[in-house]
Amino acid sequence: MTGAEGEMSDPVNDLRATSDAVLNDAERLTELETRKRSLDPADPEVDRLSREIEDLARRLSHKATAERQLSDEIGDAEAN
Repeated sequence: MTGAEGEMSDPVNDLRATSDAVLNDAERLTELETRKRSLDPADPEVDRLSREIEDLARRLSHKATAERQLSDEIGDAEAN
């Protein structure tokens, strides 16, 4: 992996940044779900929020995969 300036990025820092992003998305997901629960199920806003939640959940899944890959990379580097 390379950083913005072409130098090697630090997998530990990448893992921390990815973890921070997951936590932020999880907070947003909680906010959206809480808001959705307060609405009448027939409210069109429920559908809009549900779609936003689906998109966010997909992004979370990708970030969780990236976390696992970074963790594996770190573990492999430490084993060598």
